[in-house]
Amino acid sequence: MTPEQHIEILTELRAIRAALEAKPRPAQATTAAPTATPNTLPPPAVEILNAGDVQIHFGKNKDTPLSALSDKQLLWYGADREPQLKKDGSPFPPREADLLLKNACRTVWQQRVSGAPIVLASQPADDGEPLPF
Repeated sequence: MTPEQHIEILTELRAIRAALEAKPRPAQATTAAPTATPNTLPPPAVEILNAGDVQIHFGKNKDTPLSALSDKQLLWYGADREPQLKKDGSPFPPREADLLLKNACRTVWQQRVSGAPIVLASQPADDGEPLPF
């Protein structure tokens, strides 16, 4: 590189810098948009018996039962998530532990909102009559 080329490049870079500094900058958000946490959860797809005893299987609350979580934490763990994608763009199938956790969170949430435990369809109703067997 000759000294003349070097001076031309420096002159051009200085002109670019001056143009960029003179141009007003648009306001940029300083923080990333937080993931929206829902205000409520839908009913569970499958109601889980003793849902409060189900333990979280990952993260900082690992091995914590759902009954010990706050409402905000329940909302986060029970929310729908974007599926993880494979290299070809197709979604991974949901893991069994993730489905159990999501449905258990939703069951606990429904119990807290209603104030009464959910009666599962698989549980027989107690009508006061003795069973015939």
